[in-house]
Amino acid sequence: MNQFIQGPLPDRGWNLLRRLGYAEQKVVGEEIGFTRRLSTDQFPRYHAYTEEVDGGIKVNLHLDQRATTHGKQSAHGGEYNGPLVEREMARIVSGISSMKSTPPKPPGPPQPTGGWLSRLFG
Repeated sequence: MNQFIQGPLPDRGWNLLRRLGYAEQKVVGEEIGFTRRLSTDQFPRYHAYTEEVDGGIKVNLHLDQRATTHGKQSAHGGEYNGPLVEREMARIVSGISSMKSTPPKPPGPPQPTGGWLSRLFG
């Protein structure tokens, strides 16, 4: 499933996916591959490729059901559509959108300098 998320983005695509629970897996050209496990097992897992394009981010998402275990061939059991993939893509879009709309926190009061003795005795 492919989705383009319009910019401006609150951060680089790499950091956005990491904030959403994805771990970087590999870099292929301009795309960065990420995975997010559904349990403690290696599979099933979500597999997303991201690419920053025109100030936004392109996300290509699928669900890996199992590892590539077809001898020397590289086929795998991936789902590119369906309710689980659609729900995860909606979570990604919603998460990035909420990061875009969160205003930065204003600076707090100045922090006192010096050690704790200087705070006690001035």
